[in-house]
Amino acid sequence: MHGATGESGGGGTAGWARGVAECLLIAAIFAAAGAWPVPDVNEAVYLTKARHAADPTWGRGDFFLETPDAHGVFYLVAGPLAAALSLEHAAWIGRIAGWALLAIGFRHATVPLLAAPWARVVAACAFSFALRNTTAAGEWVIGGCEAKVFAWAAVLGALGEVAAGRFAAAFCLAGIGTAFHPIVGGWALIAIVGTWTVMTWMPVTSTASRMLKGSAGEASSRRPRGGASWAAAALVAGGLLAVAAGVVPALGLTAGVDEATRVAATKIYVVDRLSHHLLPRTFADGMIARHLLAVAVWWLLSLLVPASAARRRIMVFTLTALAISAAGIGISLLEPWAPATAYSLLRFYWFRLADVAVPFALATTLAAVLEDRDACSRLAAGRPAWLRAAAIGLLALDLALQSRHWPLAGRDAVAPRADVKLVPAPWADICAWVREHAPADACFLTPRGAASFTWRTGRREVVSWKNSPQDAASLVEWRKRIVDCYSRSGSLAEMERSTASLGPDRVREVIARYGADHAIVPLDAPLLESIPGERLHANSAYAVYRLAGDRPEK
Repeated sequence: MHGATGESGGGGTAGWARGVAECLLIAAIFAAAGAWPVPDVNEAVYLTKARHAADPTWGRGDFFLETPDAHGVFYLVAGPLAAALSLEHAAWIGRIAGWALLAIGFRHATVPLLAAPWARVVAACAFSFALRNTTAAGEWVIGGCEAKVFAWAAVLGALGEVAAGRFAAAFCLAGIGTAFHPIVGGWALIAIVGTWTVMTWMPVTSTASRMLKGSAGEASSRRPRGGASWAAAALVAGGLLAVAAGVVPALGLTAGVDEATRVAATKIYVVDRLSHHLLPRTFADGMIARHLLAVAVWWLLSLLVPASAARRRIMVFTLTALAISAAGIGISLLEPWAPATAYSLLRFYWFRLADVAVPFALATTLAAVLEDRDACSRLAAGRPAWLRAAAIGLLALDLALQSRHWPLAGRDAVAPRADVKLVPAPWADICAWVREHAPADACFLTPRGAASFTWRTGRREVVSWKNSPQDAASLVEWRKRIVDCYSRSGSLAEMERSTASLGPDRVREVIARYGADHAIVPLDAPLLESIPGERLHANSAYAVYRLAGDRPEK
């Protein structure tokens, strides 16, 4: 791999050792941000699905687990691990593998951009910080054991190939990313195709094109010849891999249903369930503004560093990602006039790629400024060492602050992010009791904020807000279950935390409709005393009930 100013890292055993050490250090930086207690936000979704895919007897009959799968490659890889070990151990092994692959991909992506190993490490720190503080739609890369972590690792590897001008390999790596996660890899593949088109085919006829492609001689050397033909063949290969392993299964999630169901499911997905990632008008206050600020800072910093072919390619990729986001904004403006059309398009996460491309461009450009003495001098008066020390000190402080959520011994107060809507310690305790004492085929009503029940118990539940299906028919059924279990009005606004709070008649209706025979109920839930059933166990926050009522025949 070539550095920004030539070979990086040296050759032979010593060079490999330095590269491995660098990857380990970057992996540790990513782990500092991602090492939350198990299970993390999406682990309770992905790893329970993976275990059920490998062992269908585990969680048999659970509504969510038996809905169609959207990430078959991940389940194929992670399923045997999740079935052979405890889910907690599988999560930690998957996390370590994910962080290691992200580190390898990140180093590969930054070698053509940054010559000094220390600059690449600084870029990793800045990337971790920017991912947590500059996104518009809340995308994350450094997380738990889930499909998109491995997809982003492949995309970072593809970015390294883009920066080096090896588009054939970039297409193939993006295809691998798409196989793991069709949205993550698919948008990256589209942006790489756009970058390749601009850098290879755009005629040098304007000032803008000369800025992107460099001198006329450099542009001429990249006009399509045999290399372009090879890249085109690799694009076909990567595209076929992406389509076969990622896109076709994803498209199958909306197949075989009528138009009304498809439209209803799309609205549920975009408006009811995932609007915070998909619908710009619902994004948290300030998130779009901070994203645009990050774009401005990146652009201003890029003016300070010397141009290079690698940086120009990454710039085109980032601008392409921003163009995709701009198209998403445009689609969202159709909502008042053509909501069904807008929702059908917005479900494809138009803002996901820029949420990662901008932090990457910002982090690597900041590191390039710090690496270049002249750029440091242009940015701030004084010795470059002072500016470097200040930037590195701030990034080190951020890493230190991340240590507050590490699950170290004696830190029982640090809760898994999957359990933030519950009372964590009593929740874990009550689930442990269920795992040890409830029948293996029991079906539970759980609090609306529960996300880790099946993870912790291996038992079925009627429905979970977090564990929402991906296929159209199941999404419509999921909303119906949510409304039946938690809503007084039939809408998803102002829902109750527990079915018990809706009264004994509603509980009996749910028992008859969905076959629930047990419930975990918060002790402060209204109408708790009227729940139809027998209390089996309780702790400081929750109680387990055996429900009484008519159940559907099996």
